[in-house]
Amino acid sequence: MSTKINMPDSLLSICFLPGRESSYARTRVILKSLQTVEGLKVYDCSCAFKSKLRYFLSFFQFLKYKNKSDLIFVGFLGQFLIPFVKVCTRKKIILDAFLSIYQTMVYDRKVFAAGSVLARLARFFDRMACRLADIVILDTDQHIQYFQKEYHFDKRHFVKVLVGSDTSVMHPRDDIAEEKDFLVHFHGEYQPLHGAIYIVKAAAFLPDIKFQMIGKGREYLQCVQLAQELHLKNITFLPPVPYEELAQHMARASVCLGIFGDTPKTQMVIPHKIYEAIAMKKAVITAETPAARELLEHKKDVFFCKPEDPRSLTDAIIELQKNPGLRNHIAANGYRTFEEHCSEKQIGAVLKHIILSLKSHEN
Repeated sequence: MSTKINMPDSLLSICFLPGRESSYARTRVILKSLQTVEGLKVYDCSCAFKSKLRYFLSFFQFLKYKNKSDLIFVGFLGQFLIPFVKVCTRKKIILDAFLSIYQTMVYDRKVFAAGSVLARLARFFDRMACRLADIVILDTDQHIQYFQKEYHFDKRHFVKVLVGSDTSVMHPRDDIAEEKDFLVHFHGEYQPLHGAIYIVKAAAFLPDIKFQMIGKGREYLQCVQLAQELHLKNITFLPPVPYEELAQHMARASVCLGIFGDTPKTQMVIPHKIYEAIAMKKAVITAETPAARELLEHKKDVFFCKPEDPRSLTDAIIELQKNPGLRNHIAANGYRTFEEHCSEKQIGAVLKHIILSLKSHEN
């Protein structure tokens, strides 16, 4: 059951207009966090469709609720919606930028060539959306520093709001036993920042340890082909699964993996998969990055290894396999860190502060 946070002022209302679908992790966490704030009425304009049709359907809902709302909250991937929102209302706008479209598409995924028309357009949307919003939310200090430098904004324009996780799904599951054999778990979309190829290379050094890798994406086939070339029998590749089923797979694992790439974006994010794992009280191994160090400490609530280094990842897995005491220590502290900083209640408290701050400046 959600813990409510008292809103000391009179009843306020907010229109939540995300750019991603309602099932997307960031969308569901922000919505649930807003709903924990006592005295805040939330008009939810999210849409279940994953196709671009969701933009139109969500915007129609926004038109319905905009006059009833005191504030507008444009959720992740709403950079394209901000100009239309600005035309339709003079209400204060909170933007959950979450990441830079430009940086992601040009330097992380390398979909757009640097200097191309599409790259310049992505950068334009990032900067314009931030300029039109009254407050911009990002998930790490590293991301905030990037936006300040790249788009020339004052630090006061940004507020850090951690990613968190949907605890109605991602929570400790004492009713599901871990696999008898040591099991290492990874899930994701196989983007370059994930460095999934280094997990496969590490598995080659650990033939007696089982790995399960769930999902598909850009580097998926490369990982499967390498596993075949190395004749690895200890990796099971599984397709994407429903969120509830994903949690069940994670519950059976001994250790969960984060990210191991070394792209610019890797340095700036703490991905959903890490929050999901610590929310489930699982020991996590991930590459040490400036962003990860903002929240997590080595051998306290996470186990850090070197990025792009399968030997370092191998050593980390072996140490946690041989030392169940350390593994349990990391899992317990990671869960405590999640409860203290990353739960919907804690994120709701930060959002409450942002909302009240905007309203006070309005008066």
